[in-house]
Amino acid sequence: MKIENKLRVELKHGETTDQAMARTVTSPECLSASVLTICQNIDHSKITEMVDELRQQTAAIHSDDLSRAESMLISQAHTLDGLFAKLASQALTAGQLDVAERYMRLALKAQNQARATQQTLGEIKAPKQIAFVKQANIGNQVQVNNDDNPARSRAKKNQKAPNKLLEVKHGERLNTRAQGSASRDNQAMAPLG
Repeated sequence: MKIENKLRVELKHGETTDQAMARTVTSPECLSASVLTICQNIDHSKITEMVDELRQQTAAIHSDDLSRAESMLISQAHTLDGLFAKLASQALTAGQLDVAERYMRLALKAQNQARATQQTLGEIKAPKQIAFVKQANIGNQVQVNNDDNPARSRAKKNQKAPNKLLEVKHGERLNTRAQGSASRDNQAMAPLG
C-alpha cells in the first residue's frame, strides 16, 4: 500500500487553487516543515501534521506565549556550549598546529554563538527599557527641546530680540558720526570727518 504524499491546502474566498498552493508552500511553516522532515528523517507524508504543529507554535508566539522560544534558545545554548567543549578539547589534543588552530577557531565561534543565544534569551525575559527624553545629542548636531508647549516655543523664536551691540537702551542709537582721534602710530594720518 502506497501512502500519498499530499499537503493539505485550504482555499480562501476568491482564491484560485494555484494561488492557494503558492500561498501554502511559501508559508514559513511549510518551508520549515519541509526541511524538518528531511533533517529528522520523518516520512514526508506527515508534512501536513508538521505544518499544523508549526502553525500552532506560531499562533502561541503571536499571543505572547514565548515559552517554546525560551525553551528552544536555552537548548540551543547548551548544544553550542557542548560543541565548544568538544571542539576545544580536539584543539588541545591535535598533533599539528594548523589543525589545532582550525578546531580552536570553530570552538570560539561556537562559544560566541552560545553567548549570543543566551543574550537573546535574556532580552526576551527582561526587555530593554526605552526612554523618551526631551534632549537628544546626536553627533555634532545638538537639539534641545526643554519647553513643554511647542506653540510657545515657536512664538519665542519668531520674536526678534534687540541687538545689544547696536542699542544701549531701547530707541537710543549709537552715534556713528562721532569723530575719532588719530592713532599714536601714524600721527600724520588724520581721521576722516
